[in-house]
Amino acid sequence: MKIVVIGVAPTALGFAYRLNELKKENVEEVKNVELIMLEQESFVGGLSCTAVDNKGFLWDMGAHITYSQNYPYYDKATSEAVQEWNSLQRNSLVDLNCMFGETGIHLVPYPAQFAVPLFAEKEKENCLAELKERYENECNVQPVTFEDWILQNFGPTIHNSFMKPYNRKVWTIDTSKMNPIWVGSRVAKLPQKKLESLCAMSKEELVKADFGWGPNAYFTYPKYGGIGAVWKQMAEKLPQNWFKYKSKVVSVNYRSKSISFIENNNEIIKSMKYDILINTAPIDKLINETKLCTPLNIKHNKVFIVGVGLELPMTEFCETITWLYFPDPAVPFYRISFLSRFGETTPDNTKYWSVMAECARPIEDPITEEEIRDQTVEGLILKSIITREQIVSIYSKTINYGYPIPTIERDEEIARAHAALEPHDIYSRGRFGGWKYEASNQDHCFIQGKELADRLFLDIPEKLYKTGLPEHRG
Repeated sequence: MKIVVIGVAPTALGFAYRLNELKKENVEEVKNVELIMLEQESFVGGLSCTAVDNKGFLWDMGAHITYSQNYPYYDKATSEAVQEWNSLQRNSLVDLNCMFGETGIHLVPYPAQFAVPLFAEKEKENCLAELKERYENECNVQPVTFEDWILQNFGPTIHNSFMKPYNRKVWTIDTSKMNPIWVGSRVAKLPQKKLESLCAMSKEELVKADFGWGPNAYFTYPKYGGIGAVWKQMAEKLPQNWFKYKSKVVSVNYRSKSISFIENNNEIIKSMKYDILINTAPIDKLINETKLCTPLNIKHNKVFIVGVGLELPMTEFCETITWLYFPDPAVPFYRISFLSRFGETTPDNTKYWSVMAECARPIEDPITEEEIRDQTVEGLILKSIITREQIVSIYSKTINYGYPIPTIERDEEIARAHAALEPHDIYSRGRFGGWKYEASNQDHCFIQGKELADRLFLDIPEKLYKTGLPEHRG
């Protein structure tokens, strides 16, 4: 049986890692399985890769980290790949300057819904009254939209002062156009006892308070090589004949069970047969190519990564921070990461530090990468995070598929795609292959690949990724 995989990022590597494991265990079901993974780049990782700029600064394609408690299998695989890890305590803050009528920066702990005791007085009073009402009058109506969910759980003040402007910057659509299914553990609810304990604290005590991270209070990150080192080194430990780099798939013929691709950017089109095809590229493109069903009514946005390398010293108030979040429309970024705190991501961490910004825009937005880069630098200066004189390097990258947006229609549309693909032995998984944000972190994607291997080889149903179809095995 020949299996071809499109794209070599965490999902594909999770599949390959599991297949390699089963082959080493001499599992009969995989004895005659041949695997070929086609990657259009010269490296693995996809959105979990790490770039190096011309000054030697390392840049991830987003805020990618690892939580060891989520999936022991993932933890085992990544620990085998990378030997040296840093463990850091999460320290995330959100800028609520607009709430206080300020033009600079006004930081409170993140998530903002836990920082109500630190809100401006009017907003604080309104939030406490709205939350009290919700604690005393539980609503059993099923929310239809993300906006409904926010209003049911927090009330209009938190929605209008933080949730709506912040999520608009991340998703580039209104909360009223998103479904609430994806929320899960992504948006923390505020238990009544937690709020009461926070409200009873003094401002001095609130500075040191636990704002709800629990087991996620600590995370790990490779000491060297950025997050891309995880996937690069994992790939190096797998059979190298499974990988074909600089191989861009240009068409899929489901009738003949073959794919066409070009190598090394030349014009010669090659063809390859498959028995099973696993797609980790965007599912909307696969449907448009195969025409197995009508085009999908799903949405995504684009993200600009802007990295700024700087000379030490680091800005004092930033020295212990891992991430900052910005609902403020005056700056283009929704989140910044102090990447040099995570690992050795500068040419010399005794001389330099770095900050990475993420900026989202609708896919049709004509703004250029250069414009976003300039706005980001000015925004970082406006927020007193950096000074212009410290800058030694500026990196930028446009990611045309940034977030798979959980629109109201998403699940129905994705189920329709799987219903058309799977009868032809085509399985689409991953961040954009599966198009479900709630299961699209790099650990999720790795487990998606692992569980698909277990389904195909061992007849074990998938648990993490939900296709929306009746359960099938094998």
